[in-house]
Amino acid sequence: MIAKVRGWIVRQLTLGHFATRKDVVRRSVILAAKISLLALCLNVVLEAFMAEMGLLPYAFADALKTIFILSPTISFIIGTTAYMVVGFAIYDLSRERAAYEQMSFTDELSGLANRRAFLDAVEECDRQDKVLILFDVDHFKVINDTYGHPAGDAAIIVVADVLRAVFTRDAIKARIGGEEFAVLLANRSLAEGMALAELARMRIEALKLELPGGQINFTISGGVTDLIEGDGFTCAFSRADRALYAAKRNGRNRIVPALPVADEAFDLAEDARHTGFRDEAPGAARKAAR
Repeated sequence: MIAKVRGWIVRQLTLGHFATRKDVVRRSVILAAKISLLALCLNVVLEAFMAEMGLLPYAFADALKTIFILSPTISFIIGTTAYMVVGFAIYDLSRERAAYEQMSFTDELSGLANRRAFLDAVEECDRQDKVLILFDVDHFKVINDTYGHPAGDAAIIVVADVLRAVFTRDAIKARIGGEEFAVLLANRSLAEGMALAELARMRIEALKLELPGGQINFTISGGVTDLIEGDGFTCAFSRADRALYAAKRNGRNRIVPALPVADEAFDLAEDARHTGFRDEAPGAARKAAR
């Protein structure tokens, strides 16, 4: 019983979490009012006890008047001030912590999830019919060398904006490398993944990248695969990466599917185990092909 009462008191007098500064003020006023009421009750009980013991130097009625006038007022002012000071400190700390966590899982340039956040999200995704798509900006090194790194940054931002616009439902979107992007779709078939990837490719191809010296066009290539039952993400990543390399090798500006093949699962797993989600030979060749 004592534990329950103590728990109830703690819950009543705890500030908790705040969504806005207005919430801090509102909760502080409510808690200060509770403190004032508690202080008033304790004062009345104490004065009644002292009166019963003959320890009051004045009449009990006069004591009650003083208690009801001063006790709630003083307690409310002090309680509100104290709770607001603590509440705003908690609010500011929670905002800073949220901002830090957001930065640690977000790619600063594109605004998409970063590689770490993408891998964590993939691990937590338990939905069926998952499709993995890898994108790569074509001739990205040429864009940087010809027009400067601000042009490359602008291209990254454009791709991120298109991915956000195209992949709106049950999709995890991330920038996993310099000019490399990944999308994990849930509750979608390989055909749906191909259609959405092709839509993203077409939109980027149709865009004009605005630069100080004028406009330029650029394109992307992509590799798409689905994750089958018992298929590890590492194997799927390697398949999609090989499909992406095939798109680069066969002319770029295209989306290539990669169907899971049972007898290659072991080889893909071994490749990924040694290279960390990348086939070293295709990866090196693809880098050279940009």
